[in-house]
Formats: sequence, structure tokens, C-alpha cells
Amino acid sequence: MADKKQYSLGQRLGFWLAALVGSWLLRALFATCRVELQDRGILAAIKAKRLRAVGATWHRTAVYFLYYMGQLKPAIMISRSKDGEYLARFVERMGGVPVRGSSLHGGREALDEMAQALKSGRSTCAATVADGPRGPRYRAKKGMIVLARRTGLPLVTIMWSADRAWVLRKTWDLTMIPKPFAHIKMVVGKMFKYPPTMSPKETEKARQELEDELNRLRRELDDMCGQTDLV
Repeated sequence: MADKKQYSLGQRLGFWLAALVGSWLLRALFATCRVELQDRGILAAIKAKRLRAVGATWHRTAVYFLYYMGQLKPAIMISRSKDGEYLARFVERMGGVPVRGSSLHGGREALDEMAQALKSGRSTCAATVADGPRGPRYRAKKGMIVLARRTGLPLVTIMWSADRAWVLRKTWDLTMIPKPFAHIKMVVGKMFKYPPTMSPKETEKARQELEDELNRLRRELDDMCGQTDLV
């Protein structure tokens, strides 16, 4: 969590109230949705603590995943911005462990904290959005690859789409929020394993493979759900 001293009492109350109301409304909304899951038992194994892993998805899917994955107590990287403060409070309400940092600011320290949360058992998994806090949309960064290398854990790709969703088209990531009673299709794709050390060329190859897999999942799910213009 960011240093509370940088915010006034009024701001801190605003963060708390927004997280409280927002989490209640979204829980009520998402509880009406039906999920069709294809994951080969990976999420069940993580939930049962038989498997620890690092998860990666695209930024547009983050809101629903914070709700769905909250029961797994994931360590989730969130930017140090003011907007990130709202999201961090929301993550805590949903059961996650917010870790403050991003590819732009504090990323190294955040990766250290996420690695420690995984090694200590405070979190059974870690996750973040592969395209970072500001994009470009659907372009992977290497942060989660570095975390998977450092912890020795597999990197799991996961994606969802829905037949009925609000799409915030003025946002850079085309944020998706399932509408009430939506049918959500969710899939776990390839699971990558990395050696402890990799050359820059090998890291770039791994980054491209991650990007390609997430985009493959995105296209397939969007086609199945009739979301054909989210490019």
C-alpha cells in the first residue's frame, strides 16, 4: 500500500468508501453471471494449494478477475498512482494482496515483494496485467516472466470474454465489465516454465510467446462470445 501520509484524511475516507461501495456493487453484479471454465484443473489445484503459479492476462479483463480470483488471495501488482490507490483498496476488499509498483515506477521493488509473498506462503499465486498500466494494448511486458524465473513457478495464461458486457471504449485497454446474467467463457491457456537465468534474446522470445498466447486466447474467446470488434 502507498504511504498514507501522502493523502489527506478526506482522500483516505474517499478511497475507503469507494472500495466499500464498489466491491459490494460488483460482487452483487458478478454473482448473477454464469461462468463456463476450461482450465484443465489448474485453478482448482491453485485453490487447493497443490500448485503455486504466476498468472498473466490483459488489462481489459482485470475488473472481473479481481472478483473471481480473490478467493485465491493473489498478490497483484498495482501502480503507485492515485487511481492505483482506489484499485489497491478494492483488491483488498476482494481478498487479494496489493503490491504497489508497475513497469513505470517501483517495478523492481514490487517484484521483490511479490516473490517474497509467494515464497512465504502469504499468497498462493501472483498475477498482473501483461500489457502494464498504460499499454500499448495487447502488447506484453516482461515483468511476470522475470517473476516466474525468480520464483521457479510456472507462468499461467488466463483469459475471459462474455456474451454481454459493457466495454469502456474511451479507455486505452477497452475495459470489459460483464453485464448482469452474462455468460462468461474463461480459459487457461499455455503454462510456461523458465530457467533461472535467460539471455536478453531468450527473454524477448519468451515475451513474444506470452503475447502471442494471450492474443490467441483473446481472439478465440471473443469470437465465441460475439465480441468481434475489440482490437
